[in-house]
Amino acid sequence: MIGVTGANGYVGGRILAHLRASGIEAVALVRRPSAADGPARRYALAEPLEPSLLDGIQTVVHAAYDASARGPDIRARNVTGSLPLLEGLHERGGRMLMVSSLSAFAGARSQYGRAKLELERAVLGRDGTVLRPGLVFGVGAGGLFGAMVSALSRRALLPMIGGGSQRLFVTHDGHLSELVADLVRGRAEGGGPLFAAHEAPTTLRSIAEQIAGAGGRRLVVIPLPPALVALGLRSAEIAGIRLPFRSDSLRSLSHPIGLDEVSSLARSPIAFPALAPELWLS
Repeated sequence: MIGVTGANGYVGGRILAHLRASGIEAVALVRRPSAADGPARRYALAEPLEPSLLDGIQTVVHAAYDASARGPDIRARNVTGSLPLLEGLHERGGRMLMVSSLSAFAGARSQYGRAKLELERAVLGRDGTVLRPGLVFGVGAGGLFGAMVSALSRRALLPMIGGGSQRLFVTHDGHLSELVADLVRGRAEGGGPLFAAHEAPTTLRSIAEQIAGAGGRRLVVIPLPPALVALGLRSAEIAGIRLPFRSDSLRSLSHPIGLDEVSSLARSPIAFPALAPELWLS
């Protein structure tokens, strides 16, 4: 049986649904299990591990991440808070498949990237597998891509930090889920970190232009100075104002992984497609 953390989130939810549709027995490991989750058990980052949580589970797909954490809590919740699950699984002879990020790399400026990298090392040190997807997209997507689709469905005018020149790699959620299914079945070799994205980079602006174009609109970009946006985000955070976009997310976007490091990552056996309207339009 496979356990999936973060199954109430976008990526974890897509992976769980794909595993079940593929005939793989999978249980949701979520903070508040409900009947809508199907087979589910209670699991929360940074909380004591219930002794029976891992009964019958051979692999855990770890997609949980507490994005509400700030400052030192980012590491405490997402790295230290994941270790009891990792250790408990390892002691039982199981393994973890971690859904990480291309924001994780040596020299990452963001706390998110550094936390992901630290947990990657712990997972790989216990014979686990690490996947590094890019910006995840698909039909009804969540996260940044979903927010862009929602915004551009209302208007083609979009404020963008630095005009949207930030370099990104894209990952189709269906192909990511297929890769996870192959890995848990043993049809693909694990380890890693495995690059799990389309090979050619793009930019945030190019992504927005494709989304607008798919809706029959021509994108109009309002460039925002990065330094001014960073100041505004930090000021809001100091004031205790919760915003959907964080200063740490801006650091991830503005200081991406180097192309030389991307080329050195292990490759998955699944080829990921480029961004295309038929892959996100329902």
